[in-house]
Amino acid sequence: MASQRGQRQILMSKWVLPMSGPALLDGAVVIEGDTILDVLPQAQLCQRYSPTTIESAFDYGQAVILPGFINMHSHLDYSDLHGFDLSSSMFDWIEALVLRSSKWSRHNWYQSALAGASQCALSGISCVVDSSFTGFSVTALALTGLRGFVGLELFGVKEEETDAVWQQWLQRYEQLRNNTHPQVAHAFDSQRVKLTVSPHAPYTVCPSLWLRARDWARLNGLPVFAHLAESLEECAWIKEGSRTVDQYLTFVRKLKNPQLATTDDGISTDVKEIKWSKMGLSPVEHLARYDLLDKDLIAAHCVHLSEEDLCLLAQKKVSVAHCPRSNVRLGNGRAHLESFVRHKIAFALGTDSLASCDDLDLLNECRFASHLHKAAGADLILPAEELLRRLTVESAQMLQLSHRIGSLEPGKQADIGVFAIAEEDSHDKPADKLIFGRRRLVDLFVDGSRVVANGTLTSTAASASIISSILS
Repeated sequence: MASQRGQRQILMSKWVLPMSGPALLDGAVVIEGDTILDVLPQAQLCQRYSPTTIESAFDYGQAVILPGFINMHSHLDYSDLHGFDLSSSMFDWIEALVLRSSKWSRHNWYQSALAGASQCALSGISCVVDSSFTGFSVTALALTGLRGFVGLELFGVKEEETDAVWQQWLQRYEQLRNNTHPQVAHAFDSQRVKLTVSPHAPYTVCPSLWLRARDWARLNGLPVFAHLAESLEECAWIKEGSRTVDQYLTFVRKLKNPQLATTDDGISTDVKEIKWSKMGLSPVEHLARYDLLDKDLIAAHCVHLSEEDLCLLAQKKVSVAHCPRSNVRLGNGRAHLESFVRHKIAFALGTDSLASCDDLDLLNECRFASHLHKAAGADLILPAEELLRRLTVESAQMLQLSHRIGSLEPGKQADIGVFAIAEEDSHDKPADKLIFGRRRLVDLFVDGSRVVANGTLTSTAASASIISSILS
């Protein structure tokens, strides 16, 4: 990748973790414009660079410099619902979430998405993979200065409504893609933010509609984001039927149309008439039946998988976004990562939304994942170095962006996090310090620009003038 000429900066710290090679003690990263120019020991700086060619230098001292993290699954839209329901099972929880957010104004949605994007940045996340109901996460990411993929969510259970629903989705997509706000337009033009499609889940999107989404994404060279095999209720509904899911689908449809007719048992007629469930298949087998599994699908959760499911995901090269804290919070169980490893299924970590997780800090997600799988007696070792790879280089590979981000290498984009760490003992490793020790984000760079400086956001995306221009 050709470097864009611009300000040349040097970042120095006790540790540099390139993720493409061994850690550097007393290392340095040289940035030129939006691109990494060099990664080297500090002792070699004077040999390679004249002080007159350096515009600024940051010596962070007792700190770790490494690639910005990639959050592989989130819903920034729902950030202001943090902790609103801590005890319900999944479908009671999601019904309450839909009901609460259905009363929000556009201002509420934007502020919520912005709060989530801000928390991501303050946690060292430089790239967010988001499934967005409203699309406001596009603006939130762009104005916060982060990189990201936003999957505009798609819903529709009636096969006969496929054409109309897909056309409505395309109109929403075009409206978002043609946003004329200068910062949003620049984020699109520079490909720092990309907009794609997110068919919500096998129980909320009929096969013909999902096929439209798959074909559109394939034509445009984009990934597809979806929830898959998250709960036992989802698995039961696809295989043999579930009254719990029928009730949820009826609730959502009646929210839009209160006059919708229901049968004596309280389920709407159109939900009862769905023909593509109850076919004796798992959610994974259901998608495979319609050729909806491929290397462009990034499936969140994947908690309940059979051996046959695992073989299908591996064969079709589907990637998985692992969200352990959300899975546990909603009572859905533990995804068997040891099976992913055995089948060579690519996976990385996501936080899910603040409505089902304590925070959007991926290092906290890593620590929880390590403890969870160890406590379960899983035949799986998740050392800190491996977990950091899942947040960086492995995630970039899943997004087919490893040529641009995910590691600190000359020619890649300067997406860089800097964490201050506690004074180290002789036996401590920097990766252990980040995940299991005390650490504090100091700076976050995206495309060479400081999105976080000294632990504070640099953007003014929450200012009254910005909000007014976005919502007008």
